[in-house]
Amino acid sequence: MSRTAELLAPITKVVLAEDRRGDVITAVGLLAIALALDALGLVRTSWSGLAGVSSWWFVAPAVVGCTALVWRRFYPLGALGVVTVAFAADVALGGSVGLLVVLWEALYAVHLHGRPAARRVTAIGVGAASLASMIVVGEATGEARFAILAGLQAVTLLVMPMWWGANVRQGRELTASAHELARLERERGTALLSLSEAARHDAVRAERTSVARDLHDVVASHLSAITITSGAALAGAPEPERDRAALRSIRAESLASLQDMQAMIRVLSAGDTGVTAHSSDLLAAPRVAQLPPVLEQVRLAGLDLAVADPGGVLSGDAVLPAAVDHAVYRVVRESLTNVLKHGGARVEVRVAAADTLELEVSDDGVRPGSATRDPADVGEGTGLGLVSMRERVESLGGSFAAGPAEDPSGGGTDSAGWRVRAVLPLPDRVPDRAPDRVAADSAPSDRAIPGLHA
Repeated sequence: MSRTAELLAPITKVVLAEDRRGDVITAVGLLAIALALDALGLVRTSWSGLAGVSSWWFVAPAVVGCTALVWRRFYPLGALGVVTVAFAADVALGGSVGLLVVLWEALYAVHLHGRPAARRVTAIGVGAASLASMIVVGEATGEARFAILAGLQAVTLLVMPMWWGANVRQGRELTASAHELARLERERGTALLSLSEAARHDAVRAERTSVARDLHDVVASHLSAITITSGAALAGAPEPERDRAALRSIRAESLASLQDMQAMIRVLSAGDTGVTAHSSDLLAAPRVAQLPPVLEQVRLAGLDLAVADPGGVLSGDAVLPAAVDHAVYRVVRESLTNVLKHGGARVEVRVAAADTLELEVSDDGVRPGSATRDPADVGEGTGLGLVSMRERVESLGGSFAAGPAEDPSGGGTDSAGWRVRAVLPLPDRVPDRAPDRVAADSAPSDRAIPGLHA
């Protein structure tokens, strides 16, 4: 910016101010221009005017018109009306260029600041004035060419400031729209960042929930079995055979828990190596063929366990889809663990496989007068067991229900025990295996609990 522009910047800011101060400065400036033009003799431009009237009379319309311009921003149509009256008085005196400039400013202000209705009224008025000038000139001269020339001059002089004001207004509106669009884009960007952050937090919470569920499934059940088995062994009188079996069971569960924990650590550290993996995919999923040691642990812990499995599902005589096989193992093991912690002394497992696999685990409940289990021996629950079972069953398209069972003796639900029931679809069930393959296929897998078949 030049030195001159810097010096004139405060004055330019005041002159272009979008407030009453700028309007006053503009009105005073136009008055000075009008008076200067009158002093130069640019008066009586339309006709000779009234006889004996001094040129000083042209100052009065100029003062009135410029005073009205002070309110042109807030009342543009009213200011134009006052200026039009002043212009008519000026024409009656003979006309002056100064009032024409004032009229231009009033027309410009209407199309810059006025409402659409005010702009329409002004356009209609200018059209009527142009037509009237053509008629007056035509009647006065008697020639059509002078009438047309007068109409063209009126249109040129009056329409130009209106067109200029409309263009400036449209430019301002476009600029305001651009600023508003930029503001909305900034807000949209902020909202997208917020949504992205919220989605990231949701993903983290979902992953934590998944890890917690898998930890519960693969580790908590082993630790619960260790706690319950050791508690049952310590509660009774020393018995070498039973105590040896309990130690074998505890050792097997400890080894299995260690393997599962190592697998889970590999899952949690997979993100650091750039490998994307889910814990359920990396852990070797146990199958129903590994349930017999679990059933042995339940009996060893002191429960009266009855198994109704006419199809041989739990013994591995029937081959199930891998996902269903894993879900059955988890439901049976978690249900039996819950019975050991909170249920009665007798539990029944019923399995029936046809078009669907129906699985039910129920206990007889804690009877009045029965000794309750010490929480220190059974551990406290996390509340994830039922949630995990439901998610696994329903993710396969099955149904899951868990709740108090009805007491067949009519004693209500308080002492009837707890029942877990799951129905799993078998769309791709493999036919029962031949007897000569049952022994080989039912051998313990790599994840079988060691030492419990001895």
